[in-house]
Amino acid sequence: MLSFNSSSARLPRPTFLALAVAALVAPCAGRAQSEANTPVAQEEPAVLDRVIVTVRKRLEAAQTVPVAVSAFSADALERAKIGGAADLQFSIPNAVLTGNDRFTIRGIGNASLGGDNGVGLAVNGATIGYIPYDDLFDMDRVEVLRGPQGTLFGRNTTGGALSVFTKRPTSELGGNLSLELGNFNQRRAVGMVNIPITDDLRQRFAGYVQKRDGFTRNEATGRRVDGRDQYSVRSSTRLLLGDNTEANLMLALYDENSSRTREAKRQCKADPVLGCSPNDLGFDSPDYNATIFKTLANAVLSPAGLVKPGSNIYTGAPNPTDLRAVAADFDATFRLKQRSATFELSHEFDPVTLTYIGGYSKSSTEQNTDWDNAALPFRFAKPVTYSMSRNVTVTTDQLLTTDSSTGESKTTSHEVRLASKGKGFFTYTTGLFHYQSEGSSGFFIWHPFFELFQKALGRPAETWFINGETLKSTTRASAWFGEGQLNFSNDLRATLGARYSTEKRDTLSRNIVLTASQPFTQKPTIDASSWTGRASLDYRISKDAMLFGTVATGYKGGGFNAGNAKNPTFEPETVTAYELGLKSEWLGGTLRTNASLFYNDYKNMQLAQRISGSAIASNANATTSGAELELLFAPTRSWLLDANFSLLNTKLGSFVTVDAANPGQSLTSKTPEVAVNLAGNKLPSAPETKIKLGAQYTTGLFDTGWTMTSRFDYVWQDKYFAREFNTPTDVIGAWGVTNLQLRFANSKGTIQVKAYVKNLSDASNVTSITIEDALIGSYRNVRLLDPRTFGVQVEYKF
Repeated sequence: MLSFNSSSARLPRPTFLALAVAALVAPCAGRAQSEANTPVAQEEPAVLDRVIVTVRKRLEAAQTVPVAVSAFSADALERAKIGGAADLQFSIPNAVLTGNDRFTIRGIGNASLGGDNGVGLAVNGATIGYIPYDDLFDMDRVEVLRGPQGTLFGRNTTGGALSVFTKRPTSELGGNLSLELGNFNQRRAVGMVNIPITDDLRQRFAGYVQKRDGFTRNEATGRRVDGRDQYSVRSSTRLLLGDNTEANLMLALYDENSSRTREAKRQCKADPVLGCSPNDLGFDSPDYNATIFKTLANAVLSPAGLVKPGSNIYTGAPNPTDLRAVAADFDATFRLKQRSATFELSHEFDPVTLTYIGGYSKSSTEQNTDWDNAALPFRFAKPVTYSMSRNVTVTTDQLLTTDSSTGESKTTSHEVRLASKGKGFFTYTTGLFHYQSEGSSGFFIWHPFFELFQKALGRPAETWFINGETLKSTTRASAWFGEGQLNFSNDLRATLGARYSTEKRDTLSRNIVLTASQPFTQKPTIDASSWTGRASLDYRISKDAMLFGTVATGYKGGGFNAGNAKNPTFEPETVTAYELGLKSEWLGGTLRTNASLFYNDYKNMQLAQRISGSAIASNANATTSGAELELLFAPTRSWLLDANFSLLNTKLGSFVTVDAANPGQSLTSKTPEVAVNLAGNKLPSAPETKIKLGAQYTTGLFDTGWTMTSRFDYVWQDKYFAREFNTPTDVIGAWGVTNLQLRFANSKGTIQVKAYVKNLSDASNVTSITIEDALIGSYRNVRLLDPRTFGVQVEYKF
C-alpha cells in the first residue's frame, strides 16, 4: 500500500520568480511571431519524435517497450542543456545524484560506501564500470531504466541502469564547433568532424576541453577550489562489411587535473562527549576533548615536550559560515586519467542477428585534500619533522594534515548474443556474458600526531599513518541470459526471461591503525551464483496506448569489509519488484503520457558507515513503493511542454545497529554502545516527492529567417535523509532549481547562439551529508549543488 506523508511538498518562492520571467518572455516572443508571420523551423514538429532504444537488447521504439525508461535523444539532451549527470537527474523521476557522483533511482544506489553501485552503467551496450559524469558530449541518446534489470543487464542493477550511446559516423561530410563562456571564468569548447572515407568506411572524431574556477572559496589560501580543468577526445569508426555485417569501434580518452575536492564544507556543533553533536549543525570545530588527538597528546606528546600541556589544536580555527567557503591549509588536487574502448560486430542472418559487444576501461586517480579541512592556528612547542605524504617531509611547528586517496582499475567485458528477427509468434534474445576487473586503491591519513605517537613507541615507518589499502582486488563474473516474447495477438504479448550468473571475487587488503606494530592484512574471497528473472504482460488498449505489468528480480553482489576481522564480508543484495505501467499517446500524437506504480521488496540491502577509518557494511531488509508520471506535450508547432512527477515511500525492516556518530545515544559520557532498531526508518537519498516542469516556445524573428527559442525548466525535490539513522543532522532540506535558456538559430540550423542561466536563485542546495570518523569528532561534510551559473554559447555546424 502506498503511503505518503510529506508536509513539505509545496513549491517555494523561487518558482514564482521563474514563472514571472517565463511569462514575460513568451508574450514578447508571441508579438515577434505575429509581426513577422514567419513559420517556425521544422525541427519543432507538432507530432512528438520517436526515440529508439535498446532496452531489451534490440532496436525498439521507447513507447512500445514494457519497461519504465526515460529516454533522451540528442535533440532532447541539447534542448535541456544536459551535459552531465547533475543535469540529467533533474529530468528523471525518482532519481537523485549523490555527492559521490552516483545515481540513486527509486531510493536504491550505493549506500554501502565501499560496495558496488546498485545502478548499472553501460557505454554503447558494453559494461565498462565507470565514466566521468561530466562527459556527456556528442551523444546519440541516453537511456535510464528504472527498477531492477537483472535479466538482460545482470548484476548490480537492483535500482536500475544507465546506458549512454555515443554518436556513430554517418555517410555525410560535416562537423560542428561550439564555444562557451560563462561566469566563474567558464571556458568550454566542443567539436566534432564526420568523414566518410569510402562508402563503407566512416570516421568521426569528437572532443571537448573545459576550464573553470571553483565554486568554493578557500579563505586561507585566497583561491577558489573545486574547479575543473579537463578534456576528452573520442574516435568512432564504422565499417560496413557487405549488406549484412557491420563493425563499430569507439576509442576514448579522458584527462582531468583539477582542484576537485573529496572533502566538502565542514559543519559541527561542538559536543564534549562526541566531538560534534548528533542533533545540531553549526560552524564550530569538534570538541578537542572528544577526539583521539587529546588522548595522544596526554599519553605521549605533552610528556615529550612536543605539545604544551592544556593545548587545544582547534582553538581559533576558522570555519566560515558561508556554505561555499572553507579555510584549509592547502587547496585540493585531483587527477584522473581514463582510457576506454567499445567494439561491436553484428551480422544479420536470415532469421537472426548475431552480435558481439566488448568493452575496455583503464583508469587511475589521485586526490589530495586537507584532512581536517581547517587552517589551524595551533603550533607545536618546537619545530618537528614529519611526513605529509610518502614523498613529502616537512620540518615546522605548524600542524599540517593530508587526506590522500589513490586508485587504479582495469575492466573488460564481453557479450555475445543472438536475437531473432521479424514479428512471429515467438521472438527471443539470448546470450553469454563475461566481465573481469582488477584494481587497487588506497586511503591514507597523514597527521603529525599519529606519526609522532608511533615514533615515540618505536613503531616502524609503515605504521606512521592511518591507512585503508586494497593492494589487489579482482572480480570475475559470467552469465547466461535469455528472454523470449510470446505474441498472442497484435495487442497482447507476454515476456519471460531468466539469467544465471556466477561471481568470484577476491581481495588483498591491509589496514593500519594506531598502536599497531604492523598492518592488519586480509585475504577474503567470495564465490557466489544467482538466478534472476523477469515476467511481464502487456496489452495494447488502443493504437497508441499500452498497459503492462511486470514481476522482476535483481541481484547485487556482496563485498568486503576491509579491516574488520569479525565480519570480513557482507551479503549480496536481492530484490523482487512489482510494477504496473501505462505508455500512451493522445491528441494525434502530440501528448505523451507514461505512468508507473511500483513496489520493491529488498532482502539484505547493503548499508554502511565509517568506523575507525574503514567503511563497514551491514545488511538489512527494506521496501520501496511509489508512483511516477511523465508528460510531453506539443500543442502547436511553437510550444513544447514537459513535466514529470514522482512519489516515493521507503521503509527499513528490523535492523539493529549502532550509530558510530552517536554510539551511546547521548545518554551519559560513560554510556557504552547502545544498539538501536531502525525499523520503519527511511532509506538515504530517497525524497518522497519530486516535480519537474518545462516549457519551450519557438517563434520566427521578423523576416530574418532566424528563430528564437525560449525555455524554462524547474525542478523541486522534497527533503530526504542522508543516512538510514534519520537523525536531525541527517535531514537534507527540500529545494528547487530554476533554469532558463534563450536560443537563436538561422534558417538552416548551421548557426546557433544560446544564453543560459542555471540555478537562477543562486540557492545553496545541499545534495549530500557524510560523517567523518568518530576518532576526529564525527563532523559532517556537506556537499552542494552548483551555484548560479550563466553564460553564452555559440555553435557553428558545417
